[in-house]
Amino acid sequence: MTVEKQREVIRLWNELRKLEGPAAEELRIQILECFSPKGKAKRAA
Repeated sequence: MTVEKQREVIRLWNELRKLEGPAAEELRIQILECFSPKGKAKRAA
């Protein structure tokens, strides 16, 4: 991932942190799973 992409992900994450509710929480969980080592292994399988 390029530095530019990393900055965009961080910017979007910070915007998402301002939101509340079950949909926002579900999005945060899915994003965290994508970046966790366990999530990467699950996607590769």
